[in-house]
Amino acid sequence: MVSVKTIPDVLNSVGYFGPFQIIFLVLYIGRAVINGAIAFQFQALSIMPKIICKSDRCQLLQEKESDDTIICHLESEEWKFDDSHHNWLIEFELYCDRTYLKGMGTTIYFTGFMVGVSFLSSLCDRFGRRKVNIGLLLGYLTAIICLYHTKTLTMVYLLRFLLGFFHSGQSVGIFTAFCEFTFPNIGALANILCGASFALGGSVASFLAYNNRNWQDTLWPLIILQTIVLCAYSLFCPETPFWLLAKNRNSCAIKSLNFVAKINGKLPLPNDLKFSNCDEGEKQSRNPFSLIMNNCTLRNAIMRLSFAWFTVSICYYALQFNAGSLGDDEYKVMIWMGIVDIPIRLSIVYFASYYGRKTTARWYFTVCFVSLGLCLAPNVSAIYLGRLNLKSIFVLIGHGSGGAIFSLLYTYTSEVMPTLARSTGVSMCSTAARVASILSPFVIILNQISGSLIYFISMACILTSMSLMKSIPETLNKQLPNNIADCEALFHGKSKIEQI
Repeated sequence: MVSVKTIPDVLNSVGYFGPFQIIFLVLYIGRAVINGAIAFQFQALSIMPKIICKSDRCQLLQEKESDDTIICHLESEEWKFDDSHHNWLIEFELYCDRTYLKGMGTTIYFTGFMVGVSFLSSLCDRFGRRKVNIGLLLGYLTAIICLYHTKTLTMVYLLRFLLGFFHSGQSVGIFTAFCEFTFPNIGALANILCGASFALGGSVASFLAYNNRNWQDTLWPLIILQTIVLCAYSLFCPETPFWLLAKNRNSCAIKSLNFVAKINGKLPLPNDLKFSNCDEGEKQSRNPFSLIMNNCTLRNAIMRLSFAWFTVSICYYALQFNAGSLGDDEYKVMIWMGIVDIPIRLSIVYFASYYGRKTTARWYFTVCFVSLGLCLAPNVSAIYLGRLNLKSIFVLIGHGSGGAIFSLLYTYTSEVMPTLARSTGVSMCSTAARVASILSPFVIILNQISGSLIYFISMACILTSMSLMKSIPETLNKQLPNNIADCEALFHGKSKIEQI
């Protein structure tokens, strides 16, 4: 009888980065593009049309930027918006005294995200990654299709809530599943690529919304892509061996690994292979949340990491929603945010792989802090480098650095949590981030007090996060902890967590 202690010992045999992991990675990235486009879609659709006249509901007049369409009748007292540029602002009359409803769609989206990440991710730990992820992908697809057909503002907001709800579970559940089929460094790379794809989705949303004649038509490409992701995940992604072993299902874990071996063109594992399991006390605990909160080490780690997640969410989303106050075209800034995000997020792969997660996070926090500080310099909006002013460039760098740290924190948090609480730990931190996301669309209120306030708040949060993260251990080249004993060894510098 062959005996193997842990799953990482046999990943080389079945393939830790072969065709199976590549298929999984493509699905993961495709889902991220969809989520990014949906998350920022209504921000892009909330930009005022280029041609606009006075409405009969208020005294609102903007300069016409094109002479292609003449819609203003000077002899008439009741001018109107250009209906040929049909976005959701026009359809639901979200202007004049109803402008506060513009940001409500995004706030409701992230409220759904916060509720979902608090509830759905724990289901992955309790009922398995595969079943829950398929259900979330199906629910997300259904919500997009319903949004395409909706005709009332109330239903738009309800469906935005559901989209955020299902998005949250997908983000944590699919990431956790991928990490449990490969080594941590590959999981870190995948998550950073996912973050870059999410940023790309934001640019896609801006591009689709720029010249759309019907805001709901921007959903069709996303519906098709989500259908492909759902079908492919159902066919190619089995339950993870880590979760199966945590539930003491040794034979099922072998079948899962043999499925991976088959796709990767490797020899199957023997059926009499035995793996080491989680501790009995963890198996008997039905609540992953209690595993974290009843352990002082994990509880303190989650609290410190949660504030770091809150900080990067403030830096990322508040700056995104503040694009209209930078003195440049809002569409152009949004598209550039997605473009700049991609190389900055990809650059973190090198530093996180060679210098460690903790050191890299500190470096990128510093870049973000300096960039936001430079935005406070006098006359920075009046200096242009190419097509963007200097303030917009500094914001792009700070925004991209925040996004890169966001991607890194997903990996870092999952690498300090035990198997039966890994999704729950990430979801608890993500909940803190969504509090910041919910508040971000209303950054315009802070601008009415002072345009510099958002930068001071972000910089103060960055300094606090850098201080709190000092006690979190480095996880570079360490195995994923399988139980609480492994976590204690990781945090207290013992030798049980081996390097790989």
